Amino acid sequence: MSSSRLTVVMYRHAMHLYPRGFREEYGNDLVVLLSEQLRDEPAWRVTARTVVDLALTVPTRHLEATMHRSMTPFVPPFFGALALSSLIVGLVVGRPIVLLACLAIAGLAGGLGLAAHRRARPVAAPASASAQWWKVLVSGVGLMAALIVVTTATGELPDNGWFVAMITGLTAIVLMSTGVVLGITHLATRPSRHAAL
Repeated sequence: MSSSRLTVVMYRHAMHLYPRGFREEYGNDLVVLLSEQLRDEPAWRVTARTVVDLALTVPTRHLEATMHRSMTPFVPPFFGALALSSLIVGLVVGRPIVLLACLAIAGLAGGLGLAAHRRARPVAAPASASAQWWKVLVSGVGLMAALIVVTTATGELPDNGWFVAMITGLTAIVLMSTGVVLGITHLATRPSRHAAL
């Protein structure tokens, strides 16, 4: 098999790296263009240029495909809960390095939450998503209570038990924070009784 033919075959396989919509619309045209370039230029030059093009355009096409999708209503509350949770963890632990790391995470999550909040017009999550805030809050409180009961009943945890306890505690904090954020969102987006009159 010639190097030009091998380049075309490999390029056809590499087309699967693109998002499906882009691939279906432009895939055949790109393969024809590559074949024409291989007739006019040396195979090594076309191959090198194609590899660079793939490295630059595949992530761009995936980003464009992602940007055109509608965002789920849980993205802004998730980042808000993550920011609140990291602040709580940083304040509870209290060590300067942990506090700085938690503040950085909270700042990043808060910024992403605000950006997602602005992008997801209407501003708040739909009522169906935020109306369930109390279930999320209760599950976080229940998980934390279960963790406290188990750790109190067992006394000292084994070495590998601390990791499970830490993950369970962080999950409970994230769930409680998410419940609080969703509850606030629900209150903010609920239609006013006075407006209905």
